[in-house]
Amino acid sequence: MMRLRFILLFIALVAGSASAGDDKERYIIENRILKEELVLARKPNIYFVFNLREKITYINSRGIHLRELQIKDFHYWGSPAPGTAYRLRKKSTFIEPSREIIKPGKNEGDFKIEALELTDMPSRYTLFFDGGLTIFIRPETEGIVSGISNFFYASKRFLTRPVAMLWSSLWGKPYTAIVIVMDKNDARAVYWSISEGSGAIVYPS
Repeated sequence: MMRLRFILLFIALVAGSASAGDDKERYIIENRILKEELVLARKPNIYFVFNLREKITYINSRGIHLRELQIKDFHYWGSPAPGTAYRLRKKSTFIEPSREIIKPGKNEGDFKIEALELTDMPSRYTLFFDGGLTIFIRPETEGIVSGISNFFYASKRFLTRPVAMLWSSLWGKPYTAIVIVMDKNDARAVYWSISEGSGAIVYPS
């Protein structure tokens, strides 16, 4: 509740502090984003805030920061985020985490049901939101193997993004792609926490 009051107060301050020139547009965008976040904060669902300016990803509920995750680096493609709330349509990764399927009558003796842990989550994946927003999450480079993997990942995206941008432009649809580099375990934590329908806010850099 205190967080909601703070957001409301900050909206009022931002709205009242808008000045001429470039600052005016920035205040308008921030005011719009804060209003969108307020809508998400009124519901009990977990939502995500990707603050590119502060380089922090927040996992929030009711306006309270449940967890703060550092953004090591990011790259922007396409149109700037318009300052609206997004909804996750799907998340995609090369190998989806899954449990072993136990078939009745096929297993003998004692067995344990394996629960998926944080370490079972991928650290490299894609989040597809409505409104034309795509966020690519990848871990920071650690060693030769990680460096090679990130190189091929970046090369593939470098070739496919211009095509996606052109296709969206031809159809008059918005396209925003953001590559976010995080610590491996932080990237896994986002994948673990986010699900289809989750809300998200993007604060531009």
